[in-house]
Amino acid sequence: MMKVKNILFLSGSLMVFTLLMPSCEKMLELPNDSLLPEDQAFVDEFSARSSVMGVYALLQDVAQQLIILGELQGDLLTVTENADNDLRQLNEHNADATNIYVDPSGFFKIIVNCNEVLHKIHRAKENDENISELELVTYTAELKIIRAWVYFKMIQIYGQVPYFEEPLSDYNQSLALRSKLDSLQTEDYILDTILAQIIEVDTFELNMLEESPFFALRVTKFTNWALQGDIYLWRNDYTHAMEIYDRVADIMSSEGWSGVTRLPYITTFDFQDVNWKDIFQFNYSSGPFETLAILVIPFSKLYNQQHSLQRLFYYGEGGEYLVKPTDYILNAYQSQQVIRYEVQPQPRGTPGDLNRGKGVTYDSIDGNPVVFKYSLWREPFDNDAGIIVYRTADFHLKTCEAYARLRKTKDALAHLNDGNLYKSAWGTGTRTRANVTSVSVEDIRFVEPVEDLIV
Repeated sequence: MMKVKNILFLSGSLMVFTLLMPSCEKMLELPNDSLLPEDQAFVDEFSARSSVMGVYALLQDVAQQLIILGELQGDLLTVTENADNDLRQLNEHNADATNIYVDPSGFFKIIVNCNEVLHKIHRAKENDENISELELVTYTAELKIIRAWVYFKMIQIYGQVPYFEEPLSDYNQSLALRSKLDSLQTEDYILDTILAQIIEVDTFELNMLEESPFFALRVTKFTNWALQGDIYLWRNDYTHAMEIYDRVADIMSSEGWSGVTRLPYITTFDFQDVNWKDIFQFNYSSGPFETLAILVIPFSKLYNQQHSLQRLFYYGEGGEYLVKPTDYILNAYQSQQVIRYEVQPQPRGTPGDLNRGKGVTYDSIDGNPVVFKYSLWREPFDNDAGIIVYRTADFHLKTCEAYARLRKTKDALAHLNDGNLYKSAWGTGTRTRANVTSVSVEDIRFVEPVEDLIV
């Protein structure tokens, strides 16, 4: 993952120390206003579930931050002349300690709450015999994966961070934590620690409870696999990354189509071709969306749960047009060509990604390029499109990356184009699904040209 690693995130130990130390002091004050009151927490099945759902809700606080941090420092977004100083700093890779987008307190708040619930949720089972062991194990696994994901994101952004698992609401333990909060752990230490934890909770039953609603909004075994794969790619451990990404196909080949329930990208063609934009309706309760989305952070204007992405990107009513797509990504979409003309009004070979490009991911309004996917199916001022953490295309593109890095370039292209890397998996290729032409390179022996096509 070397190309992505070099362009997406902040670096520099001075930035780490400047950003983290003030926030660490504030961490000791977080639980009082962010956790359930002690007399209401973990008394029964409902309060246990509420405490876990409360942790999920906190992901909303960092979702927009991660979008802006990642994309504005990469190749996909740039600022407009309307941008404020914080956005300009990110775009120029010189953010200072006052920049709102590099504030780590939102990440710490999630970690604090994960730790609190993990240490106390067993009380609910002690108080309410209706809670099954499966529920308790599932909640514990979900929280450990969420905490691991947050730490991984912090490592990508800050390089080194304090690591702790103790609950801060316990006075004696919070005193013992001061030394941990004042010291930064290395990337290797934290990644080794969280990887061991999520491997330990890796189970096929994770969040497979029949009564679990909105599958895409909860951590599942596929989220776990996606996170493990990300960590391996980040560490340039392509062998283990390939093993993780191969698991979906391995299940299918061993169990056949009867074993593909909710397997990423295998059983649904609902978002193929011109229907790709329907992803952004965020129909959380539909089977096809649950199959496509591995994890989504939801928002709702109705419940006053909104972000600012629509406002940041949109040109027109409800938008301030502070950030726009780069020429690089616009040209990348425009360079594609459709292949199945029968599902398009344009003939075969027409330039442009007609399903995912103009009018979907981006658009042109009064001659201005606009990031459009957060405005699809929405009215001005809604600002409540879901933020996708992992979806199936990510899973399969990273499969291709792992194979390419292992110099299995022929296999990487096979999976990218048609999905025929695996027996009985034809049609899962990302380019086949998007109805764009296959790609190739002049010399299959070289990794970099293949990786360029994947990225």
